Amino acid sequence: MQIHKLCFLALFLAQAAFAIKFNFDTFDGSSLLFLGDAELGPSSDGVSRSGALSMTRDETPFSYGQGLYINPIKFKSSNTSAPYSFQTSFTFSITPRTKLNSGQGLAFVIIPTTDISSASGGGYLGILNKTNNDKLENNIMFIEFDTYQNSEFRDISGNHVGTNFNSMTSNVAEKAGYWVQTRVGKRKVWSFKDVNLSSGEKFKAWVEFRNKDSMMTITLAPENVKKPKRPLIRGPRELNNVLLQNMYAGFAGAMGRGVERHDIWSWSFNNDA
Repeated sequence: MQIHKLCFLALFLAQAAFAIKFNFDTFDGSSLLFLGDAELGPSSDGVSRSGALSMTRDETPFSYGQGLYINPIKFKSSNTSAPYSFQTSFTFSITPRTKLNSGQGLAFVIIPTTDISSASGGGYLGILNKTNNDKLENNIMFIEFDTYQNSEFRDISGNHVGTNFNSMTSNVAEKAGYWVQTRVGKRKVWSFKDVNLSSGEKFKAWVEFRNKDSMMTITLAPENVKKPKRPLIRGPRELNNVLLQNMYAGFAGAMGRGVERHDIWSWSFNNDA
């Protein structure tokens, strides 16, 4: 019995050693990798920094970039095992700088490498390109907050949230918004509230994966609204086949023909490794 207890303790300590937990209430550049055009966002005075992690730069045509946590995160015990549970939340804003419908949006990403030489801007959001799109060997998962309807990717609209695996075409996509529960008489009724992702307002998103049932949920709401009890998206389960043992987590974003800011204002992450 004592041997079993010691084995369990050793296994627990080994797993705990790989657990990751961090919380950025604001960004100062530490513990981050800035790839492409990603930078600490400028303030309105054009001199100081805003405290945001920005994916694109106003002065760069078709700008795109990635901002990642500096260290790889252990998502599995091995490449063939099931992923650990994880939870992440972040506050973001997407702000057009021109009247032109500038696109394209931003995404929370889990990627295997910090090499972005195979990424493109525009509708590829600084994640994939025309050549590697739809390739199983990408081992890329991302949640897109898309502000431009790309017909070639079968986008449902120019204002949607989608779960994507190795492809710019979403497995599941829903129009941007959140669910509110109200009481009508003795019944509780759900109603859907639309939001405009490119309004410049701040929104908060929650991405949660449960190892127990291999289910992922994505929830969205305005920054000042409490986390809705009903998520915007449930599933799918393909995460098991996409994630590798060690991967990087963070954000990507890209502009279209016009100028658009893509800012992350806060970010927390923890896993159950």
